Amino acid sequence: MKFSLQLINNFINLDQIQFNKFEENLTLSGLEIDNIEKINKYKDKIIDINITANREEISSSFSLARETSTIFNIPLKILPIKLNYKNSIQQNTNNLTNTNYNHIAYIRIITLEEICTNKTPDWLLNQLKIRNIKERKTLNNIQEYIKIKWGKTFYIINNKEINQQKNIIKDLNLIKLFHAKEIQLIINNIDSKSKVLIFTTIHKPENNKCLNNEYDEFYENAFIDSMKLITTCTGGKIGKYKEIHQKIFIKNNTIEISKKNINKSLGYIKGKKLKFINTHKIKNILQQLKLSPKYCKTDKLFKLTIPNYRANDLTREIDIIEEIGKIYKFQNFFNKIKDNNLQGYQSINFTKVKQIRNILNTLGLHEVINCCITKNIKNDLNNPQIHNPITYEQQELRTNILESLIHNYENNIKNLKNNIEIFEIGKVFNINKKSKQFYKEKRHLGILIYNKNYIRNNWSNAPTHLNLFHFKNIIETFLETINSKAILTNNETKNINFANHLFKNHKKIEIYDPKRRKVIGVLGELNNNFIEQINNKKEKIYILEINLHQLIETTKSNNHLEYISQKYSNYPSVTRDVSIKLGKYINLEKVKHTIVNENNELIESVEILNEYNNEQINTTRYISLRITYRSKTKTLNSEDIRYIDNNLNNQLNQLRQSSNNM
Repeated sequence: MKFSLQLINNFINLDQIQFNKFEENLTLSGLEIDNIEKINKYKDKIIDINITANREEISSSFSLARETSTIFNIPLKILPIKLNYKNSIQQNTNNLTNTNYNHIAYIRIITLEEICTNKTPDWLLNQLKIRNIKERKTLNNIQEYIKIKWGKTFYIINNKEINQQKNIIKDLNLIKLFHAKEIQLIINNIDSKSKVLIFTTIHKPENNKCLNNEYDEFYENAFIDSMKLITTCTGGKIGKYKEIHQKIFIKNNTIEISKKNINKSLGYIKGKKLKFINTHKIKNILQQLKLSPKYCKTDKLFKLTIPNYRANDLTREIDIIEEIGKIYKFQNFFNKIKDNNLQGYQSINFTKVKQIRNILNTLGLHEVINCCITKNIKNDLNNPQIHNPITYEQQELRTNILESLIHNYENNIKNLKNNIEIFEIGKVFNINKKSKQFYKEKRHLGILIYNKNYIRNNWSNAPTHLNLFHFKNIIETFLETINSKAILTNNETKNINFANHLFKNHKKIEIYDPKRRKVIGVLGELNNNFIEQINNKKEKIYILEINLHQLIETTKSNNHLEYISQKYSNYPSVTRDVSIKLGKYINLEKVKHTIVNENNELIESVEILNEYNNEQINTTRYISLRITYRSKTKTLNSEDIRYIDNNLNNQLNQLRQSSNNM
């Protein structure tokens, strides 16, 4: 839709706004300018704006000026003229009482006599050409111009048209609120040669405070402008006019929006600190949008009254939030969501299980996941039963984790997978000793390794099977890596918590917790009889099952370090090897401590190289020491070395004398 900047400038002063800024802010507010055309004859600019479907109210120069006033927070040049309807005829309303109304529907009927000229000014025709409106009679051209300028206009009828089309009054928009017969009587008394102009509006009376918005507060301004144009351009005489008003009730358009939702949608604003738009700023923006905000501190929400010209546009909470963002400018918000580096609390158990998974993967094992509902190999009345099982293979809860790993082994063998190294961390269920009607749920770790080509004794020989000692070494490495205090023993006790029937006799090792004095797991070679049920070959398969919670209890985390870090020197060192004659019972640590204390700034280390004893003299011995000197600030020169040698000789002489005295 095309608009004239010269016509817009009648309502708002655009001289104080740079055109580039004007164009940019209109685009950011959703009114994108497609084209700009200059008309040198009238020193005017025509802007072609792409009006979206939800902003149909921007159809006139006044509506665009009002939107510009809102965006730039600049007042309009004109002020609304109050409508005086008290002298008009009040039409009777049966549906409303005197108090049950909040607006006035108003009609003004004017007669226009003796039109002298039909010539329309060029500047007015130019405004019609901008909107591609065809030229007609002068009065009709003024009617279209008023609509372009104000967004509303008057109706033109005469007695002949009324007589020919009796329902013409019923077709007018706001006149439908009135009784057509009463208006017909007024028009019938007018001369048939005269033109009849009808102006309509809906107005809020001053004494009514139920709404803060005006339906047509600039009606009187548009009426005066129309009368001036008609009398100037047509030379017609305006006769007396009749007025009719009716009390009506219009539902209040209100929206409630919480401050929390505004902050959630728009996010943080740019600044030194992360913060949201403050309440005072939001309220000022809502006032700038003419939404008459009222803030409720207890509920932290804004109660808004929507103006009539935005009733079709602002219908939801998100529409209001979008308008706030347009006024505050979206570039003032963070365009990226801030990463939250804070992590939730992770339990020690969760961290340890994660560490165990990573270590087993590092050792070359692959994790598998199996269902807890299965059919246990060993038939036992104590096995947890499933009521109404779906299939025969899923009628019990598993009592150990190894049988699931054996099923994985069987499936891999069928698919010609020769090397199988897997583990699983999952749940097992055992009967409660105290109450045999209930079952305990535990987490176990299971490992199964089958590898024909695990190791070779010599590169010229073929690789051989994994044996029990290799498997035992893998488990010891695993326990050492997780810093577990558990040990491996050969007690071969019968533990009901693990599947002892799956292991070979005398090829089973228990994992023992020395602190709590109980077995927490079992490792060994899979029973040959069970292997023969899978295939007729006697394969060497090694398995392990351990209680995961009890394993974690044996681990100990290092919360301290046993060493001290120091700054490394970039300068070269000087080494001196010395031999000291000492008494037989003098402590060497005391000697090292004495030397270091005397030259603690330059001595980097003192090492004992050797010790010599004289078999003939049992009271003395000779100690060879290597002393390293280094400075952290400079390279040692000849004077420094001379000082070191003299100081060291004096110290050694004192040590020899003290040794002789002993």
